[in-house]
Amino acid sequence: MVGAVEPAAGVRPTARGGRAGLVSEAVQLLSREGIQGMSIGKIASRTGYSKGGIMAHFSSKREMVLALIGESVAMAREFFRDELKSVTTPTERLSRTLDTYGRYWTSGVFEGGCLFLNLAVDAIDPHDEIARALRGAARTFIGDFASVVRIGQATGEFREDVDPDDVGERLMALCVGCGWTYRMTGEASIFERMQPAVDRIVEGILRPKSRKPQPVG
Repeated sequence: MVGAVEPAAGVRPTARGGRAGLVSEAVQLLSREGIQGMSIGKIASRTGYSKGGIMAHFSSKREMVLALIGESVAMAREFFRDELKSVTTPTERLSRTLDTYGRYWTSGVFEGGCLFLNLAVDAIDPHDEIARALRGAARTFIGDFASVVRIGQATGEFREDVDPDDVGERLMALCVGCGWTYRMTGEASIFERMQPAVDRIVEGILRPKSRKPQPVG
């Protein structure tokens, strides 16, 4: 959970929240520590569960990480839904993509920033199941952007010849690039400074307005 208070030294917290609470705390620890840094012992210290109690929910650390990635996808998508719930048009939704992603990075959805980018550092083997899970998460987010484009095509806002997946990939690339830059520099203004790049993508897929006939002669 965002802003969770670490237990004082020597004090073991009481196990709480059942499996959902365990997963929620483990997600935050994973976002901060990464795959290599997260341990069952650290989860136990943070949640109050015994190591045996934790492993009663998961057969291995690897299975736990895969489950946490799935939970994190749901958390990220819920954040975007909540942030954009007042948006009424596909155009505005796409236009606010980078701004919303910036808030996702800086508002503490995950204590360690973007969990997916953090884990990508450890996922070196492209054939590893964790790497595949991260690629699946990326395709989910790209698919969400593409779905907005398809809605815009259905409502007549966007050109019918536009490839929704291509738009989704370009928006994703912008978000990820800004995320890495922010992580390296600490300058949250990067999300605002790159907004014109998003605007160009959106403007490029808008259906041209019908032109009035020009007077002859």
